[in-house]
Amino acid sequence: MIIMVEGTYPGTKMVEVANAFLERLKDVPLPDYVKILEGYALAGGDGIRALVFYEVDDGNSKEGRDFISKAVLYLLQKVDGYKSEILTVAPLAEAFQLIDMQLPAV
Repeated sequence: MIIMVEGTYPGTKMVEVANAFLERLKDVPLPDYVKILEGYALAGGDGIRALVFYEVDDGNSKEGRDFISKAVLYLLQKVDGYKSEILTVAPLAEAFQLIDMQLPAV
């Protein structure tokens, strides 16, 4: 399962968010069943938008969601102005399979 966490925050909070994110990982490391696939950040609009993609082993989906949710709650408590959304997402090839179609090779 892929879980995407989208966080937004004022540009003035960049260092604070980065420190809180690293602090949380140091204090509560990722369990074996959760892996960070990729992270992205972009600036514009009201500040910073960060996207982090996690992969959670299918056999530990509840535990993985709980772990990620607690990490997000940590950031919400630590950084004033931080907002977040947690989404379970599927790769396009898997989404096409759900409707009995195949994504063409690109």
